[in-house]
Amino acid sequence: MTPPAAPETKVEELRAALSRMLGAERRLRGRDHSRSGALTYGQIRTIAALGREREMTVGQLAKHADLTPATVTVMLDHLEAANIVARHRSAEDRRVCNVSLTPEGWELLDRKAAAWQAMWVQRLSSFSASELDTALQVIEQIAGMYDSLATRPDEAAGNPAAAAAQGAR
Repeated sequence: MTPPAAPETKVEELRAALSRMLGAERRLRGRDHSRSGALTYGQIRTIAALGREREMTVGQLAKHADLTPATVTVMLDHLEAANIVARHRSAEDRRVCNVSLTPEGWELLDRKAAAWQAMWVQRLSSFSASELDTALQVIEQIAGMYDSLATRPDEAAGNPAAAAAQGAR
């Protein structure tokens, strides 16, 4: 019988799996340019953000979709030409441009979200609710750790344990 792996080994296995997952997401984003006529991963993330918030400025949309405002502006040109989004000036401040989904955009979002949800459910159906709760907690800790490294790079570089503790707060 093989003895159980040390916690440090499991942490390293988790780190390696996360690295593979992030690489897979980069590859998914990289395929965006080779899929003629299909929505890109970034465009889908953008319309999903609009679906959650209903209406946003370009800056808000960029933040929610985890993209730069310049990227979102170019993307919106394409989505607007395809009648997926509409841009309109704010009634309160004419300098502000708001973005929302068109009826065609809502229909597209509904189809894409249903397909995405079905894929997630299919892939994760073998895990119990408790296991998924644990995975969620682990992912949230890792996200907090990454955020702490991104917001306090000097402190984190000198003291990784302090940075990790900061991410756990």
